[in-house]
Amino acid sequence: MFAVNAGSGELSVFRVFGHSLWLIDIVPCGGSEPVAVTQHGNLVFLVNAGGTNNVVGFRVQNNQRVKRIPHGTALLSAGNTGPGSIAFSPNGSSLLVTEKATNKIDVFSVHGDGTLGPIVTSTSVGPGAFAVTFANNGAALVAETGPAGGTNASAISSYAVSGSGGLSAISASVPTQGAATCWLEVTPDGRYVYTANSASSSISGYAIGHDGTLTALPGTVQATLVAGSTDIDTAISSNGKFLYTLDTGTGTVATFRIEKDGTLSSLGEVSGLPAKSGLNGIAAN
Repeated sequence: MFAVNAGSGELSVFRVFGHSLWLIDIVPCGGSEPVAVTQHGNLVFLVNAGGTNNVVGFRVQNNQRVKRIPHGTALLSAGNTGPGSIAFSPNGSSLLVTEKATNKIDVFSVHGDGTLGPIVTSTSVGPGAFAVTFANNGAALVAETGPAGGTNASAISSYAVSGSGGLSAISASVPTQGAATCWLEVTPDGRYVYTANSASSSISGYAIGHDGTLTALPGTVQATLVAGSTDIDTAISSNGKFLYTLDTGTGTVATFRIEKDGTLSSLGEVSGLPAKSGLNGIAAN
């Protein structure tokens, strides 16, 4: 497991043993203020939001420590772009980064030696591009916080990624019926995607078509969190049966069962985390 440490400018590497984590490596991030990390096979890339915004590549060694890839660094479209997330395509051939400040999506081709091709930048079809992930079929999914001043005006879009790095919208700005949609998570079978609507404390759900088309599940909003919660990240268990949200404000982790039709059933919350402590990021095994 990999974690970026924005405060110290480092990447941490953990080995997972059942319910335990062993810290086995900490390396400089190759920039300033790393905010997101992604992995495909033995390649790991992170994106830095501070200083000159860039992406930096690492290779996992046989001893499971990581080593910087020579010439595996690339700049984003400009400085101070406010990168929000980074994701590998399922086949590892493309690397995508969202730029919150510019509302752009960057695409890099990934070569066999871990170096990157020239940046290809596209404008998000909707305002507020925040986070990107991929469906199993290769469609890129982007969460959009929506226009300034909008009421529950966030959305999610899907894109096809061409071999040259171009993006073409499949489903453009499908409403989440929530506010400040920031994060999104796809089920392991690739059938559903869920968004964390932080400002409205809710979760929206969508079916993913074979061509990447997004169809809102009945009612769109599949769950509303307890009062005072702000879901700042989500994770789905590896067996695809459960969804978890990290909720600041109440210091809880909420658990939902993912039903066969994609709807969510609440299984309650686990408390004990410091409320409003600045926790950010959740992973599930």
